[in-house]
Amino acid sequence: MNSIETIGLIASIFAMLMFISPIDQMRDIIRDKTSHTVSPLIYFMMIFNCFFWVLYGLGKNDVFIITPNAIGAFLGLATLIIIYHYRN
Repeated sequence: MNSIETIGLIASIFAMLMFISPIDQMRDIIRDKTSHTVSPLIYFMMIFNCFFWVLYGLGKNDVFIITPNAIGAFLGLATLIIIYHYRN
């Protein structure tokens, strides 16, 4: 693995950690059965951002771009579903 691939791997790991961070908020929403304090806008933007990065990664055939952003889009969608399910 060359140095640019190492940087790509590190960036991908941190991106996945960033995208996994809402899981704690999802847990709280499910536990409290309310999502009235959570704005869905950030999750819409997260999904759109990740979606276009996935498209870009597919065009470049770059797994370091595709993988974390596909995970981010999925987790953003899951969070939105939970937010709207528990909306009062």
